[in-house]
Amino acid sequence: MKNILHINSNYLTSWLHENVMDYLSQGNVTNHIYMPMKKEKKEDILYDSKHQVHSPIVFNDVDKYIFTWKQRKIYNTLKQTIPLSDIQFVHAHTLFTDGNVALKLYEEYGIPYAVTVRSFTDVEGFFHKRINLRARGRKILKQASKIIFLSDHSKENLIDTYIKDTQLKESIRQKAVLVPNGIDDFWFENEGQPKKLDATKPLRIITVGQIRKRKNQDVTLLAASLIEKTIKRPVELTMVGKVIEKSYLEKLEATGIPFKLIEYIPKEKLIEEYREHDLFILPSRYETFGLVYPEAMSQGLPVLYSKGQGFYKQFEEGSVGYAVDSNDPKDVADKAVKILSHYDAISEQALSAYKKFNWKELSEKLLTIYENESR
Repeated sequence: MKNILHINSNYLTSWLHENVMDYLSQGNVTNHIYMPMKKEKKEDILYDSKHQVHSPIVFNDVDKYIFTWKQRKIYNTLKQTIPLSDIQFVHAHTLFTDGNVALKLYEEYGIPYAVTVRSFTDVEGFFHKRINLRARGRKILKQASKIIFLSDHSKENLIDTYIKDTQLKESIRQKAVLVPNGIDDFWFENEGQPKKLDATKPLRIITVGQIRKRKNQDVTLLAASLIEKTIKRPVELTMVGKVIEKSYLEKLEATGIPFKLIEYIPKEKLIEEYREHDLFILPSRYETFGLVYPEAMSQGLPVLYSKGQGFYKQFEEGSVGYAVDSNDPKDVADKAVKILSHYDAISEQALSAYKKFNWKELSEKLLTIYENESR
């Protein structure tokens, strides 16, 4: 039985971590979960885990401005919380915040580690914005036994943009493992049917995500208006998501373009909305992955997603939908109309392709890493 330490600063703030842990716990491993918290983050906790999660309050919001100070607090608290002599492998679930702690454990105790690279948090956040920490990020990558990417595009984007050393480029590629995020078993247990368009009814478009500028609902709204003019039949747009930025919602309402807003519904109701709609559009500015895309696909919905973001190049263009320029409503509209000309085939392909995001199979990849790389 292998003892695995998961350093995951976001464990209780997203259900996806609980879902994968359910499957990892069925393997030949004992999982120790460490989630260092800032006191301001307590309100972000979504659930009580069935697994043991060590989540001490370690730092304040202002500590994030001094990376080394925050990391020292996280590391020292970890050593007081987890019996490190029992740990045989570490999985850091982000490159910088979690990965730097894994690096320090490797340097002090010789515990090997894998690190997951997340596009929005690590690449767009740290590598792009915090130039002073780029060398630290490269060192974390260099010492890691395995580097987990959510997509091949994410891997190549990181290497091409931020890794200049030829040897390190090759090392990252050799150590890279592709493990995209999985979706809840609920979507597999309630798989939909292939869809067919009814030209006598309005085209129904759905977008799911927090109502905020980063999710680009304004682009979707403008695209819906353009689609309606192109296909010359009514288009109805439904937005599902919690309003995070009220001023942004007011901007959407000021366009005068009609839309239906549903602020929150559980997945049991969301699946009903998917089944009543024809097309899923979410051209986010930034997206680490986007679980809503495969969730929508599980109900036979073709999808439009942003070029260069987490879901980009998961599939060949046109197979389940198309990548779009997230700042160009016309491109979104043009790609939507393109889907309509091959709608039945794309719906069937989406319904088949979503099965790629099954945590049971994806967790086996992680368990193989733990087994092969542990000390």
